[in-house]
Amino acid sequence: MEFLLHLVDQFGYIAMFLFSWIVFLGLPVPNELAAAFSGYLSEWRHFNPYTSFIFMYSGLVSYGIFGFIVGKYFGTKLLYKYFKGKKTRNMVTNGEKWIEKYGLLAISFSYFIPGIRLFMPYIAGTSKGISLLKFLLYALPSAFAWATIYFQIGRLFPRSFQTLIEELSVKAGIIFSVVLLMVFLYSLINKLNKKTNHGMRVRYRKIK
Repeated sequence: MEFLLHLVDQFGYIAMFLFSWIVFLGLPVPNELAAAFSGYLSEWRHFNPYTSFIFMYSGLVSYGIFGFIVGKYFGTKLLYKYFKGKKTRNMVTNGEKWIEKYGLLAISFSYFIPGIRLFMPYIAGTSKGISLLKFLLYALPSAFAWATIYFQIGRLFPRSFQTLIEELSVKAGIIFSVVLLMVFLYSLINKLNKKTNHGMRVRYRKIK
């Protein structure tokens, strides 16, 4: 937190743009905390809230575009070189599976999943059939919703936003797991219904 304050003292609004790049720059500060910190500053350091949000959101979008372009031209090699460890490989693998299964919607819901949010732009860039325009169409609204939620947490709860973010991250993980389970069950029931209907049509034709 002290480092973030130092950045703000040095660069003002530009520091809020850089907050979205902090993890990539090698600092262990969650994106959620950085986004909420921008909201906190707009309330307690007399920064304009609209300007603060625009700079923070612009940083988030620019990071996404950067990740997509790097993924398109270099694949995931840069990720494995820069973010070493089994955890990174697991997140990239999960992201690739989600895109295969859910298509462009995976880009939208990835913004609400810690970790995956960081890697999804690179993964989307490596995927065939996903152009930069398609990526932005699904990424921008979700990024805006995500940024608004955490920015407002920082503004409304300046003294306890760190604790709230930790709790919210856990709950978001649970909610996401439940949603995924519901989507899976819905897909399974749909397939079973189609098979049943197809079987009934075949029998009906034989009878006729």
